[in-house]
Amino acid sequence: MSMKIPKIASRAMFGVGAVAAALSASGAIYQYLATEWARRRRLPPGRMVDVDGVPLHLRDQGEGSPTVVLEAGLTSASAQWAWVQPEVAKFTRVVSYDRAGLGFSSPSDAPRDAKSTAERLHALLEKAGVPGPYVLAGHSLGGLFVRMFARLYPEEVAGLVLLDSVHPDQRMRWGQASHWRHTAFFGELMVASYLARVGVPRLSGYRSHITTGLPTEAAEELRELACTNCHMDATTLETAGFDAMCEQVRAAGGFGDLPLAVISGECWHDGWDEQWHSLQRELAALSAESTFQIVPGSNHTSLITNREQAMVTVRAIQRLVKRARAAQRYVRRVSKNAFNSATQSAASTPSTITT
Repeated sequence: MSMKIPKIASRAMFGVGAVAAALSASGAIYQYLATEWARRRRLPPGRMVDVDGVPLHLRDQGEGSPTVVLEAGLTSASAQWAWVQPEVAKFTRVVSYDRAGLGFSSPSDAPRDAKSTAERLHALLEKAGVPGPYVLAGHSLGGLFVRMFARLYPEEVAGLVLLDSVHPDQRMRWGQASHWRHTAFFGELMVASYLARVGVPRLSGYRSHITTGLPTEAAEELRELACTNCHMDATTLETAGFDAMCEQVRAAGGFGDLPLAVISGECWHDGWDEQWHSLQRELAALSAESTFQIVPGSNHTSLITNREQAMVTVRAIQRLVKRARAAQRYVRRVSKNAFNSATQSAASTPSTITT
């Protein structure tokens, strides 16, 4: 009898292993087929631009200057700007893009820090023939990237919009609670990235809340792309680089009198609303020419996924665009007057002929 128990246990373990292997294989096949089906059914709506050998996806709409550049947050992609971009395109040129590995863009081995990301964005705009000046709008983690862009290329930036942007000091300010939250989220992403290989995030609708309120087509696109192995891996890498990103942006400092609009959601996580709004007000203090507003009834994501709340963002962008255009007209007028004065002065000066 005693010899039969180990045999039964061994057979049971073998059976469990066989079932697990079969489920994993089935999940991997499902993930592969679903990903391939999505790729064939859903072609990139924008254009692919090669940046250092990596094809990046760029959506380009509208005409006029300055150009508005939209930078998405963590786990997201350009589809999340589906309410904002078409409205901005009604009054100027506006582009959004997928960072390397996200959305339709190909993966890259390049560093995942704020400086490298800003440099890649600048290279993308140059390669795509999208000239400045730029009004940059960054949501969440994207706020760090547009801040670094403005620091690296100040002469090309006409304004900044920060939408519930990451504050580089938030983890330090919130202490252990923030540390554990970040650690738990990073661990969750690592597990999700592994499980993506067997289709679990796709089946479970993992992080589908980032699509809530978006137009149907954009929501479906983002849900499908966010569950690919490539997108999940890129998100995990960006999360791993969070502290380095914050350190770089912290050292970048403020923006003098650069026009800046800071927009915050009303509701943050787990009752941290007051602390979050305090950090957002500090971001507004980065410029002497800034505005700050809290959008009633909004949360971190709905600022851009809820149509009505997204229009607050559109209006903030439009104000900065109008301001940039007024500044451009002023510069042209001053330059013209200076040229006319110089011409008149030259004409009134008698010619001297030396014999």
